[in-house]
Amino acid sequence: MTGTDSKIKSGRIIVVVLAIAVVMAAFAVFISMNAARINDQNAQYLQGSTQQSARRISEWMTDSQTEVKLLSAMYERGLTSADEASIEGIKVLAETTKFDYVTFSAMDGLTVDDRGQAGDASDREYYVRGIEGDSGVCATDDSLFYGDLSVIFYTPLRYDGEVIGVIAGAYREDSMEDFLATYFFGEQTSTYLCTRDGTVVAHSSSMVYANEVDNAQDLYFENGSSSDITRADLEEAFHNGSSVTFDYKGDAGSGMAYVMQLPDYDWMLMRTFPSSITDAMTARANLAGMVFVALVALALAGVAAYFLVQSIRQRSKLLSESEHVTGIVNSSLALFQRFAVIDLVHNTYEYLKDDGIKDDLPRHGEYNMFRYYWQTRFSDEEEADRMKAMLTPEYIQEHLTADVPYLHLEYRLTDPETGDVSWNQASMIPLVRDNNGVVQSVLMSVQDVTDVKEREIANHNALEDAFREAERASKAKSDFLNSMSHDIRTPMNSIMGLTAIATMYLDDPERVKDCLTKITTSSRHLLGLINEVLDMAKIESGNLGLSEEDFDLPETVESLLSIMTPQINDKKLELKVEIADIEHEHVVGDPMRLQQVFVNIMGNSVKFTPEGGTVSLRIKELPSRIKGSGCYEFTFSDTGCGMSEDFVKKVFEPFTRANDSRVTKVEGTGLGMSIVRSVVNLMNGTIDVQSKLGEGTTFTVTVYMKLREGDSHDLSTFEGLRVLVADDEEASCESACELLHSVGMEADYVLSGEEAVEAVRRAVEEARDYVAIILDWKMPGKSGIEAAREIREIVTEDLPIIILSAYDWTAVEQEARSVGVDAFISKPLFRSRLIHVMKGLLEEESGEPVSEYEVLQQSDFSGHRVLLTEDNSIAAAIALDILGMTGLEVDHAENGRRAVEMLLDAEPGHYDLVFMDIQMPVMNGYQAASAIRASAEGKGLDGIVIDPRTDLGEIPIVALTADAFADDVARARAAGMNAHMSKPMEIELLVKTLNEWL
Repeated sequence: MTGTDSKIKSGRIIVVVLAIAVVMAAFAVFISMNAARINDQNAQYLQGSTQQSARRISEWMTDSQTEVKLLSAMYERGLTSADEASIEGIKVLAETTKFDYVTFSAMDGLTVDDRGQAGDASDREYYVRGIEGDSGVCATDDSLFYGDLSVIFYTPLRYDGEVIGVIAGAYREDSMEDFLATYFFGEQTSTYLCTRDGTVVAHSSSMVYANEVDNAQDLYFENGSSSDITRADLEEAFHNGSSVTFDYKGDAGSGMAYVMQLPDYDWMLMRTFPSSITDAMTARANLAGMVFVALVALALAGVAAYFLVQSIRQRSKLLSESEHVTGIVNSSLALFQRFAVIDLVHNTYEYLKDDGIKDDLPRHGEYNMFRYYWQTRFSDEEEADRMKAMLTPEYIQEHLTADVPYLHLEYRLTDPETGDVSWNQASMIPLVRDNNGVVQSVLMSVQDVTDVKEREIANHNALEDAFREAERASKAKSDFLNSMSHDIRTPMNSIMGLTAIATMYLDDPERVKDCLTKITTSSRHLLGLINEVLDMAKIESGNLGLSEEDFDLPETVESLLSIMTPQINDKKLELKVEIADIEHEHVVGDPMRLQQVFVNIMGNSVKFTPEGGTVSLRIKELPSRIKGSGCYEFTFSDTGCGMSEDFVKKVFEPFTRANDSRVTKVEGTGLGMSIVRSVVNLMNGTIDVQSKLGEGTTFTVTVYMKLREGDSHDLSTFEGLRVLVADDEEASCESACELLHSVGMEADYVLSGEEAVEAVRRAVEEARDYVAIILDWKMPGKSGIEAAREIREIVTEDLPIIILSAYDWTAVEQEARSVGVDAFISKPLFRSRLIHVMKGLLEEESGEPVSEYEVLQQSDFSGHRVLLTEDNSIAAAIALDILGMTGLEVDHAENGRRAVEMLLDAEPGHYDLVFMDIQMPVMNGYQAASAIRASAEGKGLDGIVIDPRTDLGEIPIVALTADAFADDVARARAAGMNAHMSKPMEIELLVKTLNEWL
């Protein structure tokens, strides 16, 4: 037995020795791998830190260069002469800079700094390059005034384009040391700013060995353990501006260094990572490994002993419970990806479960390395900065107080291989607290909550969208009213201006009449805008309505030009208007909405076109694809500031304005173009925009409008008559000649006033006289009026001379008449206008009444009696006067009930027509109309039965009201009314209505 025991004992000793050898070998491998890992990790950390500093230094140098240029530019603007330049003038501006000192060098090299020191800088690099007109940065180790190392940013000072000196801003050695100071894990290291040959320009501090090095390449340590480059490789890297890592050695220590070129500059940045830091980190990791091995060994020994003692008694129980316990543990662990124990006191971590972690992070180690590893994987810098602060031991201990059972941290991680972003939730549970309740260690569990977080974000975004939509809806009315400010001011400006002009020319009836006509036009447009504001709810909901009425395109275009001309003249813009191939001028549609489109687009052209620019309108009739309708193309162009490509894509979105300093002072909320698109869509049309920044914008509007029969004219008298057209724009001449040819006339054109005079003289000599001369008002050289004066000396008094202009000719009408001008025609030249003017001049045709008063005077409705229902006394007085001028007998009822009573009391046929207001007290217009119609069936007021009044079932009832929208018209007809007229009363429509129903 002794021999057997001896063998067993020897075998156990061998096993123990082998186990110890294996453990020692494994530990040696661990130490070696740990050292290599830490060294590689620190190399990456050094490279990342240096790259960040390089970007920061490059930005600092760019900012400093910009600052000295700005200093020069600001001072240069205040100079009145080259001799005025001095350091005194720069001092105040220099106080706002960050430079340690600022200098001014005159042309002779005399240099003075902002502290009053003077010296000769004629041999200095910054002076020589600055005098040559260059700007840049240079370094010196012997500054002019302080004899130390300085980094100098310089730029030339100019007056009238000539260099008169050099302004420089400098940072001294102390400033550069503070700026470049760097710490790794609490220990200061060195940073060098070098030229491409390695010469040190600036360094981090006077500590360690920084100020002992003149050339960074001298730190190269050829026998370093990790160097894989030669000294020649290092010099070539400096020369080529390449990035490289190498081992260094100096008087105060050694380690690794990393050098790279500054972005956008020829200088190099070198930073060192002392081996003392690496050695300390390695030692701590090795010690932690040793302690861990020892603890594991002791723990294993204790556990082995414990289980050896307890194995007999508990073996059966453990076997029966093992499967159940294992299932519970595995189920709990499956909820989490990772478990880690973090010792906040000893700065260590250990993973108990590490799913999803690559081999580049050990299962245990220093907590600093743990934090650094995860900081590189957060989704962005903001996330990294937040988590960097929250993972510190100080933050955990501060927030995980005695009454806080756990901490929740949410963050996003980016997979470095796939780029996928995932949401994670980390929970920190206290494991150990000291006597004061301060956490000493925690258990951190990490769970992937990407699905839950994405649903949460989606719900949050949906709530935000709903909130924004609700907020937008609540502000829609006020935003719309604000946006209408410009549109309302446009015709109001015309009204006020024309009123002032009429006041100044009270003794000139023709001028006053012209102003009143244009005021009426602008007032109608303003009324249309007010109607649109009052119908805001329909506009917001997209339920805009279009009326259908007969109108003439020439009148709509002239109305537009009369509204816009004052603004165009105020900005000294050139207006060009051209028409092409207009066959149908008489159409059916909504002229107010069409004019609203035109005013919005042309108003923007005027607003955003600088003084002296050009605003153009081209009108063309295109082949129509809709039977019975005409297709019209309106092209608005300007030479304004234009729009970016991105803004063009959203120009029609509500409340959209360009973010451009050139237009931020222009009033408006950006709703106008959205309304324009809605109106154009309702007209079965399209709107297209092309724009380029700085060059201008072109809007092309295409709409369809129903055609109606125009006035027929006998044009036989025009056949073969010769007309001369003079305009400096050939396109305008050709367009006018085409119109003249279409009415049977023969037309010639010339491009100047001089040529017009010569053409007339030649025609007289050849006995081929013209029957009319059409002259553009504004032509270069000889204007239309000057040409008319000379032509009138050549031809007889009965030859008509017509002035053609896109401008308001009233300012020169008197002068034009005095030199023999017979008539005026507005651009663009429409066929109907041309025929009307030509007939008036060549056939002595009396024109139609041109004033509303004449329209009333020529309307005779004597023998008819009407009932006017109106509750407003002023409105009633105005209506009574107007109706009385037509010869009508008018009775007045102050409300709807009174009107019904008067009709019932009167004999049948006493009244021929009823004008009915809508909004009235006692009984409104709708109720009154229904009551009138009901009386034809024997129903009286208040339900009283009366004898049927069949005459009241047929009497015409015309609504005369401020309720002017399409729904109001439909409601009036539903109540039994025959027609609808909106306030204010339009004379032509009134006469037309009376003619129709009387």
